[in-house]
Amino acid sequence: MELLGRPEYRPLWLAARRRMEANGLSLDGSCLILRDLAPEEADAIAGLLGVRRPSGGTIRVSLRAVDGALRSSSVGRGLPEVLSELGGPLVDRRAGRALDEIQRREQWAALAAHAAVGADGRLAGWLEQLRSTGLARRLAGEGDARAVSSALDVLAALRRREGGHRLAVLAAEVTGDAHGLDRGRPAGTLCVHALSWLADRPFPQDAADWRRVWSDAGVACDDLSCDVLVLNLPGWPAEPLRLTLRQAAAWCVPPAAGTPGWVFVSENPAVVAAAADHLGDRAPTMLCLDGMPSTAALVVLDRLAVHGCEVRYHGDFDWRGLAIAGVLARKVPATRPWRFGAADYRQALERGLATVALSGRPAPSPWDATLASAMEVAGVAVYEEQVIEVLLDDL
Repeated sequence: MELLGRPEYRPLWLAARRRMEANGLSLDGSCLILRDLAPEEADAIAGLLGVRRPSGGTIRVSLRAVDGALRSSSVGRGLPEVLSELGGPLVDRRAGRALDEIQRREQWAALAAHAAVGADGRLAGWLEQLRSTGLARRLAGEGDARAVSSALDVLAALRRREGGHRLAVLAAEVTGDAHGLDRGRPAGTLCVHALSWLADRPFPQDAADWRRVWSDAGVACDDLSCDVLVLNLPGWPAEPLRLTLRQAAAWCVPPAAGTPGWVFVSENPAVVAAAADHLGDRAPTMLCLDGMPSTAALVVLDRLAVHGCEVRYHGDFDWRGLAIAGVLARKVPATRPWRFGAADYRQALERGLATVALSGRPAPSPWDATLASAMEVAGVAVYEEQVIEVLLDDL
């Protein structure tokens, strides 16, 4: 055995172990082809088999021939025994895969019998999609059944008590981890996937859509740190205010105040500040996104749009400004541009306001297809702060 443990035999033993473990520990099957052998490796393997050393460093090897050569030699043991002694016990990976498959079928059968599936039969189709696409395995690896079970536990908890949940509390109660349902965690992702499936909606692409899915299911996601800057919103003091998501969700248009005909939306807080300074309580209702629309901003805009209020948006004439406008238009279809077209951009250029080069990935402008083209040709940005006087005149 000491001789067989020499490095020259290593390519043979490695290839033989891989083949036998993948083949149910059988010696049958096609010959191994050992390629790119060093001369000393080819000599040793050929000598073991009692054949002439081939040219080119490639040898075809039958496992049964190796087994026979070992048994007839002074070693007196077959290939399986030699491989076990040299590298540890052989593992029947074929049998292991079969056992894993049996266990997985049992796990998915148990998931199909979960109380949440019994309460809503549509979840059977969701489970089949997870299983057939491998989504759960990609998200959670070997713990996929456990993650799916946690998601079903959450859905059952939501059904038992409609509304009034906080995400972190719900996660702690069901998964034992206050962050177990966070965005990016397997159970949280699977829950949102299931809720989207049940509502026949696409899976959310950003944090705001993610919050909205949970909100529609009666679950609040961190409703204090998410906020929105507003000015002269009916029912609130006539001054700039930051409303948390909790306040925005509880707000409704007071009947006595009436619905404003317009809500002017800006990308930058400077526009709201200027309106408050120059117009005070004469300023129309305004809202500042201060980046991509937050859930709090979308809640306020949705409420106003439902009451017939027209949403008018202005942002920076840069690629991020166009991207923000596109997201807002998708989430709040009542949105219309506010001095945010190609003609407005060209006027700013004529006034010599553009001095900073555009950067980042170009974004489309479906509300005015010529805007993105004009910006790409000019290659410069115009920021809201540079056109505040024009915006104030409108307000």
